[in-house]
Amino acid sequence: MKHCDACRIDFTGDMARCPFCQNELVGDSSPAVFPAQQVYLRPRRLAVQILTFIAGAALLLHGFFGYLFSWPVPIVAASAAAVVVSVLFINNAILHAPKPLRLVFRYCYVMLAIALIWFAATRSTVVTMFVIPIICLASFAFDVILLIVLRNTVISQYAKYLAFDIVSGLLTLTFIPLGWAPWDILVLVSGLTALLLLLGLLVFAHRQLFAEFRKQFSA
Repeated sequence: MKHCDACRIDFTGDMARCPFCQNELVGDSSPAVFPAQQVYLRPRRLAVQILTFIAGAALLLHGFFGYLFSWPVPIVAASAAAVVVSVLFINNAILHAPKPLRLVFRYCYVMLAIALIWFAATRSTVVTMFVIPIICLASFAFDVILLIVLRNTVISQYAKYLAFDIVSGLLTLTFIPLGWAPWDILVLVSGLTALLLLLGLLVFAHRQLFAEFRKQFSA
């Protein structure tokens, strides 16, 4: 029988990787009980396909608006490169990391922290007008993908991350009265998307959401 050291679960069959975390299994195989491993890989592959499509669409829109509003070429190129690198990292994490979802959530938070440090050091409104809202929108896109692919599992395991994403998106709206977003379209879109995501969770999953938060605060 094969064993997953990460999940601490034994498996029958001749699977090479754990169907839950994709960690390599150790031990000898035994008669198969579970279906083929491809069944468990489909949600990950579907998530990668959806994320790649959204990233490609975002790059096309980014290039279109960059041309329409005559954004500086270095900023357009740098932000496009950041999107490409981020998508490659996230796709690789989803397909191969033992616990990919937590890694992706935290990666977005690291990017936000770097952006805030960048802004504190330079006071460049490029960070508050473009970089931070784009990171928030990318997080929302990832949240929506997870809700489509994994549905209730996302809320039961990652409710606090969803809440943090929503709060981050709403906080970008403070850039407008503070004068940090002279061009405020992306900031407004980020705030509106956060409100839409919050509305969707409250309408379609409020019971499960409140139950998860009660667990968090009662623990």
